Amino acid sequence: MKKLNKTMVLGMLIAIPGLLIAQPPVNRPGPPPFSAFDLNGDGVLVQAEFDQVRAQRISERASQGYLMRNLPNAPTFSAIDSDGNGQVTPEELSAAQLRHRQQRAQRP
Repeated sequence: MKKLNKTMVLGMLIAIPGLLIAQPPVNRPGPPPFSAFDLNGDGVLVQAEFDQVRAQRISERASQGYLMRNLPNAPTFSAIDSDGNGQVTPEELSAAQLRHRQQRAQRP
């Protein structure tokens, strides 16, 4: 009987971590990271990359049954491109995302 209990406990100790690791990732809401926008991996975003990723994200969320409620208030590429050079850096995107979250938090 003790051998059976030890075997069961050992089996559970091996199986449980595997089950936890095998879980699909949780689709966290919120803005995607810079790397999701930087399709060519050159470290900056251009309007075409930004538009492509945003359209893809809108389509994916809609197919999952989620509406992007704040889409009309989402910052435009030109609003994110704070220096107006036609390219968005990771710092510009992070700053714009932070401003957007702060603005949403202030709305009634």
